[in-house]
Amino acid sequence: MSPATESPPPLSKTRRIGASIRRRFGRIRHTKSSSSDSSTPRSSISSSDDAVPKELQDGIYLTKISTKKQRKLLFRLDPESGQLIWESKVKKYIPIVGVRDLRTGLEAKNYREQFQPPNEDYEDRWLTIIYIINSDYKAMHLLAPTKELMEMWIAALRRLYVREAELMSGLGQGELLDAAWERHYWNGRGFTFQDVERLCRKLSINHAGDGELRRLFEASNPRRHDCLDYEDFRRFVKILKARPDIDRLYKKLIRKHGRFDFDVFQNFMRDAQRSTLGTADLQALFNAYASCAAACSPSTPSTTPPVIMPLESFASFLVSIDNPAFLDCEEGPHKHHHTHHSPSPKSIHVEAAINERKLGAGHDMTRPLSEYFISSSHNTYLVGHQLVGESTVEGYVRALQAGCRCVELDIHPGNPTPLITHGKTLTSKIELRKVCEIIDRYAFSASPYPLIISAEIHCGPAQQDMVVEIMKDVFGEKLVQAPVGGRPPIDELPSPHDLRGMILVKAKNLYVSRDAGVVGGANEAPGTGDAPSYTSADSTAEESERGSRTEDGKSSSAPSMLLQAAAIPRIHTTPPAEPKREQPLLQKASAAIQRVRSRSRAHSNSQSSESSPPSAFVPLGPRANSDSAKPKMSFALLALLVYTVGVKYRGINKKEVYAPQHMFSLSENTANKMLRSGAVLDVIKHSRTHLVRLYPKGTRLKSSNYLPHNYWSAGAQLVAINWQTLDLGYMMNHAMFQRNGGLGYVLKPRALRLPNQKDLLAQRTEHVFEVGIISAQQLLPPRDCVGPDRGTAALTVDPYVEVSVHAPDWTGFLPPHAGWGAGAVGPPALAVPPLSPAVTYRTSAVKNNVFNPVWEEKLRIPFSVVGDMTELVFVRFAVRQDGSKDDDEPLAVYCAPLACLQHGYRHLRLHDTQLSPYMFSTLFVKIAVRDL
Repeated sequence: MSPATESPPPLSKTRRIGASIRRRFGRIRHTKSSSSDSSTPRSSISSSDDAVPKELQDGIYLTKISTKKQRKLLFRLDPESGQLIWESKVKKYIPIVGVRDLRTGLEAKNYREQFQPPNEDYEDRWLTIIYIINSDYKAMHLLAPTKELMEMWIAALRRLYVREAELMSGLGQGELLDAAWERHYWNGRGFTFQDVERLCRKLSINHAGDGELRRLFEASNPRRHDCLDYEDFRRFVKILKARPDIDRLYKKLIRKHGRFDFDVFQNFMRDAQRSTLGTADLQALFNAYASCAAACSPSTPSTTPPVIMPLESFASFLVSIDNPAFLDCEEGPHKHHHTHHSPSPKSIHVEAAINERKLGAGHDMTRPLSEYFISSSHNTYLVGHQLVGESTVEGYVRALQAGCRCVELDIHPGNPTPLITHGKTLTSKIELRKVCEIIDRYAFSASPYPLIISAEIHCGPAQQDMVVEIMKDVFGEKLVQAPVGGRPPIDELPSPHDLRGMILVKAKNLYVSRDAGVVGGANEAPGTGDAPSYTSADSTAEESERGSRTEDGKSSSAPSMLLQAAAIPRIHTTPPAEPKREQPLLQKASAAIQRVRSRSRAHSNSQSSESSPPSAFVPLGPRANSDSAKPKMSFALLALLVYTVGVKYRGINKKEVYAPQHMFSLSENTANKMLRSGAVLDVIKHSRTHLVRLYPKGTRLKSSNYLPHNYWSAGAQLVAINWQTLDLGYMMNHAMFQRNGGLGYVLKPRALRLPNQKDLLAQRTEHVFEVGIISAQQLLPPRDCVGPDRGTAALTVDPYVEVSVHAPDWTGFLPPHAGWGAGAVGPPALAVPPLSPAVTYRTSAVKNNVFNPVWEEKLRIPFSVVGDMTELVFVRFAVRQDGSKDDDEPLAVYCAPLACLQHGYRHLRLHDTQLSPYMFSTLFVKIAVRDL
């Protein structure tokens, strides 16, 4: 099951319009043929019955397994509310849209082994459900009495999930989404006035007094009954969800013409929405939405071409996928914003490009790997703290399902086989084979393009051979062990298209030494050249911050590194959102690690290594440490390094020659220095043909993230993110890789990937982001304001909208001594602040209304761009509660690259803090970008 946060591949204009027509006419035909009995929502019953068998709706007994006990409980699927419900001491439920994955068979093997079930036939009857509740990932383990019953249960869950996810993804916008809202809040029996009052309190509709609510109740009840039946309830919902903001816009547009005909629609699309669709396409859109209203009228023949688009149809268009807020700013010769153009006959990659479109890719995927940003994770095995967090396969599953294309393995010696853990810390350990098995199952679940395993190997040659044997055994033919097609030494890196379905291993080649230069190939034999001394097989300490730190900021002597970090004041070199000082935590962790290491040494002296598995802090034994003055690297491991050969960064100059397959890693601190100096242009030039990886500094113990756009602006392809921390850095990464169908590869801006772009990179332009914050729809109140069912107690929530524009730090692109204020044009209030890439503005607060707050406020936010790279400028919208603290979670968020935000009137689908989209919550805005 795909996660609800994933977006479907981009639809062509024809498919989108066709889908809209089918949905709307399907709904109209169904309404006309429905029974006169209006006591139940007939619009959803048939699909619900098809999705969930009656016995599952009534409930079946499953065994719920946890670390403490096993209990048989009644579980049932409610298709009307879209919930999985079970009866314990209290009734509990999981929204189906909160389900992230269903694990069965081999995919649930790790969980079955964890609970050690006594019977061997558990595999066919076991189900692990991974879900999100209150922004936290959780797992529930269920055991069915028979294999057949479990298969029925899983099939129904998947069908119900697909139906709910369709609404969440935007395919169910308009009337279908309205029907879902009605179904979700319909109580199945009818609404008295007291029921209506309770519903309004639940939805935080507190702005209407009792008199106004009574008026709405009576207007929805023409027969003056004491209870609203389903059709009455639908009328009540329609009145409740009326959009006065859209009504004002509609009246403004028809002020000159007197009616909303095609000319008005065409002018609106071209002037306000900046649409590039031709007249015929616009006419098709107009007909699709105007015809829907005409078909609903029995006096109007369905074959009559529509002349006027009514208000209701215009509102339906504005919230539909035919008026998207996000549209990828595609690069390359195969752009297809609205239509799938035929590739140019001159292209040498025509067939490949066509194949990519079938896979959902919108970018040209036939360019060398170095020309793409690649979705990357840091310490993928961790789901929490860098020192005391838990190592688990869940981190790999989550990242790979979300389209991540570079995962990290931190491999340490184990007994009998290598282990994955964060070295010299208190994090737990996982067997390498288990991690590889999970990677193999999920490697291409979200993307067919190559997966890079960034391996930091701390084992001796013997266990290096084990690493290779495990990878070959698990990955099989997917593992790259020689150049694709048996090519000779490469002149440039292959493309994502060339490497579809392949797994590449990136590790440090210790025999590419300082003295021997960096011209050695991937399979350079051990002993060729003078090898430096290393204590691990992937140590890449940088001269500027060597200390005892290895690549990725990991420590070869954790206590000394931690104490050193604790003693040195931290300097904030990135924009705001840095974590607070962590010295007390560092000192405690250092002391704890020293105690653990002492116990480990004592334990290893008193017992043989065969008696119990060693700690990750304990080396394997004599064979791993013999002749430790020189690095040891097995031939088998060297053979795996083909297109991703890790080498030490020794600067970028004419004296240093890097082969195309050589890639180095830069720490956050080193990269920050380069960003603010002329060296950034050297990195850009180098990364046009070579891969460069960035990783967070070692003092980010709480797994906080840097802002990745700063390093993308230097051309770095693999900017590693802590995926377990959903902060602003993660949000930007998520927004970037929603592009290109969410496949994990995004073409870099032309200034960063094409040669001879020095003049373009020297150009700096200034702009202003103009956004009208009009209104929001059906926000959810803060969790701490309501009970588990979002309760019925009166709430006081005063929402406001905060908008921030985040441009990269362009300092290194400017000539020496050039000031940021120089050359600014326009009013002083719009001058770009010096060295301040992030600018934030906010609206006023709307008192006591989260259901339909209206602001009607305009914000103007200045920003600078270098090299026309607007896709590296990000806009973040956050709906917050007035009076909340800066570190309090917002009510809802939305983030996107500025270049992908469409101009004009748009509805932004709001997300929770886990970046899962809310089903009903949107922000209505008007967007424009002006040059200064």
